[in-house]
Amino acid sequence: MVFNSLGAGAFERLRQRGHSRVFKKKDVVFRFGDPGLTLLIVEEGTAEVSVTTALGQKSILGLAAPGDVLGDIACLDGGPRSADVVALEKLETIEVQRGDVLQMFREDPDSAILVIEALCQKARNASEMFEVQTMQSGQARLAACLLRLLASTARDNPEQNSVKASQSWLGAYAGLTRENVNRQLKAWAREGIARFEKGNVVIEDRARLEELSQGED
Repeated sequence: MVFNSLGAGAFERLRQRGHSRVFKKKDVVFRFGDPGLTLLIVEEGTAEVSVTTALGQKSILGLAAPGDVLGDIACLDGGPRSADVVALEKLETIEVQRGDVLQMFREDPDSAILVIEALCQKARNASEMFEVQTMQSGQARLAACLLRLLASTARDNPEQNSVKASQSWLGAYAGLTRENVNRQLKAWAREGIARFEKGNVVIEDRARLEELSQGED
């Protein structure tokens, strides 16, 4: 999501260099190891970003929503894709070739500096997510992951208080089994913290969830 740091003008110029590309629900957008020759600007829909270990265990890294950029790291360094990306619903994107991205930076060095700063922030975010995954408390991991998901999907609506996700998906994201997620959500529902309702986790007490994400019982 590095290119989100660009100003509106630079971001629009990047858009104008690309062309429309649409993916159906469950389409594979990128596979780990694919050549990184393009980036995609998400216009509509959401996509799942994940990695799979050598033992076949899937770990979800996050979601991409409208306004996010996919494939930015590989596009910048010319290396292979570092994760798998799958469309969770119909995904409308703008695809930009690596050569066009680099040409824009040659024409607008200030944008390149902004992207370097954003790369540093992305590294910090990855470190924070690693810390979340190593939390011993499953309750803290689930709380932290819900707050991260809410922050990434509610950028245009600060009042949003729900996250759309299945319990099995949340388990893969937080490193928990579906049964553990279900058990924790039921306990939170009794306490008025959060509840699972029709494919959404509705957060009722965000302050308490933030306390739990820090390991505070």
